[in-house]
Amino acid sequence: MSACSGGGGGTTATPPSTSSNSVTSGTTSPVGSVDSTALERVVPEPSNITAAAGTFTLTGAAAIHASPGAEPVAADLAACIKQQTGLAPQSTPSINATIQLVLQPTGGDASLGTEGYTLAITPTSVTLTAATDAGLFHGVQTIRQLLIGAKLQAGTITDRPRFAYRGVMLDVARHFYSVADVKAYIDAAALYKVNEFHLHLSDDQGWRFTVPGWPKLATVGGASQVGGGPGGYYTAAELKEIVGYAASRYLTVIPEIDMPGHVGAAVSAYPTLACDGRHHGPVTTASPGYDALCTTSESTYRFVDSATEAAADATPGPYLHLGGDEAQALDLTQYDAFIQRAQNLVASHGRTPIAWAEAGTAPLLPQTVLEYWNTAQPQPYVTQAADRGTKLIMAPGNHAYLDQQPTPDFPLGLHWAGYTPVSKAYDWDPVTVLPGIGPSSVLGVEAPLWSETVKSLKDAETLAFPRLPAIAEIGWSTPNTHNWPKFSQRLADQGPLWDKLGIAYYKSPEVPWGQG
Repeated sequence: MSACSGGGGGTTATPPSTSSNSVTSGTTSPVGSVDSTALERVVPEPSNITAAAGTFTLTGAAAIHASPGAEPVAADLAACIKQQTGLAPQSTPSINATIQLVLQPTGGDASLGTEGYTLAITPTSVTLTAATDAGLFHGVQTIRQLLIGAKLQAGTITDRPRFAYRGVMLDVARHFYSVADVKAYIDAAALYKVNEFHLHLSDDQGWRFTVPGWPKLATVGGASQVGGGPGGYYTAAELKEIVGYAASRYLTVIPEIDMPGHVGAAVSAYPTLACDGRHHGPVTTASPGYDALCTTSESTYRFVDSATEAAADATPGPYLHLGGDEAQALDLTQYDAFIQRAQNLVASHGRTPIAWAEAGTAPLLPQTVLEYWNTAQPQPYVTQAADRGTKLIMAPGNHAYLDQQPTPDFPLGLHWAGYTPVSKAYDWDPVTVLPGIGPSSVLGVEAPLWSETVKSLKDAETLAFPRLPAIAEIGWSTPNTHNWPKFSQRLADQGPLWDKLGIAYYKSPEVPWGQG
């Protein structure tokens, strides 16, 4: 499977531009009468686009030269070009190749940051420049979107992200997904320059990875899902395979072990983890089981230590998500005491703790990050935590939750946060969505996909597309570039690529599909 591999569903059956010469983040570059329409199709919106006369045409003689260290990205680009055009450019040591991938030496263009890139297209050459291989990879995603047949419009794109954290979340606990399906979801997300992959590995309905010394977590806790299906779990090798695959797409896996609530699967496997000690059967309903870990038992913290150590061992990224939402079975004193100890255990394994915003009621470590999701309830403790220096990931349920239905008659998803058409997924700013939060407090954005109703990769893609690209743009592009009419046209321009990649997507009536 290459970086250009998409999903497996094909286009979903659905219920019933203005161009300019330059698109910038605040400046304009006059280019006479050159039509830049072909360059104005990229999602997320680049920082600066300047069109030029002419087009670059790929031929069978095209070759790619990569700087030392850029060879894997060059291989991805070659695979993408072959998939989209049928042409197969070869790598070459010649610096006179028609396509150049250039890693800048240390001290190069600091304005590109660690993920930015410059793409220069002339009628005779394509040059992609970045300070890191991640920046080159993001530039390749832009080339993929710009390819029309075997042609690229001449011009220059300079680009870099607004936020360092741009995430997606996939819930494999309510319904289990194969390694191949998880990889396909990663591929589709990577096309839109997200860089964090939050993997929700445990919940009431399923426990999805192995923990040394606690075998029943996987064999018993993993043996069900919503509706009572067979469930499943990832072996240590399979979880590392997912982590490595995500890294090859420049996404960092963030494992989540949800606790002290949402622990039905763990308690089913080990009843003594609950204070009552009684046998708790598997949770097969979509609604929470409302079990909780026994916060006064030392065996609970041995379990938390073992589980977080196993997750940290399998996922070498900097973060580990300890959940913390909807722990209604505990009082505030019990909950806060648990959060204090659990975050310290996460930190002891060399990871930065992330928790859902409810954890803001507890005293937090300076490095602990909160993820804001519940817009229905006032949460003054989130603002107070931010005032003390806590960083926030913004994932407001009424804008960013991909499992929320786009329309009342949509066959998938829920609507507890309201209906979220693609225009609403696009209509928010992470630094203003929560009053009293300053820009310096916002680490970035995330688009979670919970799987109560999501039984397959096709279901996941149909809920995620086209809304995932909308939220990716919120995280990457500066707010002054946000323009719904233009964005909806750029989304429409993605349709043919999704068709080619086999990504299942909802043809929202808000988007002018086939009219560009």
